[in-house]
Amino acid sequence: MSKTKILFVTPSSTKAGHGVSQVLEDLGYEVSNASTPEETVLTAMELDPQVVIWPDALNEESSWTRVKSILEARNPMISLANDFNAAAIDEGESADNKVESKSAIEVPTSTMNALVEQLEHIGSNGIGNPQFYTKVGNKLRRIRLSEIRYIQVEGKYSAIQLESRQYHVKASLKDLLLILASEEFVRVSRNFVVNLNHINHIDIYQSTVHVAGEDVPVSRTYKDNLMKNVRLL
Repeated sequence: MSKTKILFVTPSSTKAGHGVSQVLEDLGYEVSNASTPEETVLTAMELDPQVVIWPDALNEESSWTRVKSILEARNPMISLANDFNAAAIDEGESADNKVESKSAIEVPTSTMNALVEQLEHIGSNGIGNPQFYTKVGNKLRRIRLSEIRYIQVEGKYSAIQLESRQYHVKASLKDLLLILASEEFVRVSRNFVVNLNHINHIDIYQSTVHVAGEDVPVSRTYKDNLMKNVRLL
């Protein structure tokens, strides 16, 4: 069975985890490194890793805040403690913590044994993010990706349309596509992204797609992008 594909964030501003990449590669993992916010986002889009290893020290750097929000919405993330011990694995040592859920992997990891155990758990269980949360009043509402019909730009906000209601989030369509990270979502115009699974029909003459009872316009710029994602017989 192939090993987990990893994106390891390794900025020069932090020493946490130095030497980890080589140890993981020796264990057979496919590891890609990124050292700047821009490189990290681009590498994540190109690589589509199964897990991101994130130095906990970066949480104090404002330039990485947006990058973290994008990455953790796309992929499971393992945080490395500032005092992470990258020493070789001791097979007799017990790991710091057993991984029972996604929330467990968000606790900063301090030993190589614990890191490898978490990677093995993710690789065998396929932890992913088919959902996200958005703040509504004083509550966090869960939204499953499969429930989203389409997303529309409304001023500084994006309106996420579900079957029975809308949720407004302060994010651009470009950022939302990065966060959703799903082939089911396709941009059809400057102001609309649609979920391919909820398209009822495409009117090629009127240049619209019918989704959730609405005719969503398709611009000439994005028409080819839509059609190449539609299976046509």
